[in-house]
Amino acid sequence: MRGGPSHIDMWDPKPLAPVEVRGDFGTIPTKVAGISLTDQLPMCAGIMDKWSLIRSLTHDDPGHSTADQICFTGYRSGTDPDQNVQPSCGSITARQVGHLTPELPQYVVIPKMLPGTGSAYFGSAYKPFETEADPAKPGPFRLPTLGLPQGVSAERFGGRRALLGQFDGLRRDMDRATSSGSLDRCYAQAWEILTSRKARDAFDLDREPAEIRERYGFMPAFDPGAANRCGSPAWSQRILLARRLVEAGVRLVTVDLRWWDTHVKGFESLRLGFLPRFDRAYSALIEDLERRGLLDTTLVVAWGEFGRTP
Repeated sequence: MRGGPSHIDMWDPKPLAPVEVRGDFGTIPTKVAGISLTDQLPMCAGIMDKWSLIRSLTHDDPGHSTADQICFTGYRSGTDPDQNVQPSCGSITARQVGHLTPELPQYVVIPKMLPGTGSAYFGSAYKPFETEADPAKPGPFRLPTLGLPQGVSAERFGGRRALLGQFDGLRRDMDRATSSGSLDRCYAQAWEILTSRKARDAFDLDREPAEIRERYGFMPAFDPGAANRCGSPAWSQRILLARRLVEAGVRLVTVDLRWWDTHVKGFESLRLGFLPRFDRAYSALIEDLERRGLLDTTLVVAWGEFGRTP
């Protein structure tokens, strides 16, 4: 939830605090005695026994990109907060377990990279796979980077790969730089993914029944102006795509639910857009993972790079 979601208007209401601290929203009980949420998250409250609130995670950096770096890497940023100095948790995951399912990208960002998600000194082989396409925009969801170019058969593509291998052999004879090994891994992974039916199926949202897409919140048409004020409806289908990828064997998926920087009409934006969409999609994800037997083996982390003061 990039942009600093207001935790006191979501998971940490202050029902006994003065009115100027409490904010506009009421408080509701959850399925777990003693835990309350704001009244804008009734679906999450109904499944409170399936997820936990972590109240001990903190840092003191109020910058969006610099705080992103802390969250994704555990380290403070360098001089350019948009560039990783340390590898992200996703890059570490890809390096450690990526060999187990080479036919799938092991680290995916939906839809595009953001500060903190880079691979740093691990090299390009461990950068995240970016979907680029957005699952909830009108029309079928198709990845521009997944699949062979139009008019190029598998045989022709194989010939290209063989020719590339010959050039690479000459290059390696002349240059034994560390980056060459990284490029070799990139080529190998790209070949596996481009020719993998499993990868194409995992990214195929059309395979999902309509009732599942509706449960997450399927809104294929929307008012761009309203979306800018209240958050993109694409969130719901991004989260559903993440579930498909995890179910297929992708090890780590980052879903970008920006932009929570609600400096203007903050309560209105939360009430009309951000919170009902998040409530629906997040609760759908937890229930969906449980129903498929995946919740016990899947760590779901819902967070922003920082919270908000009253």
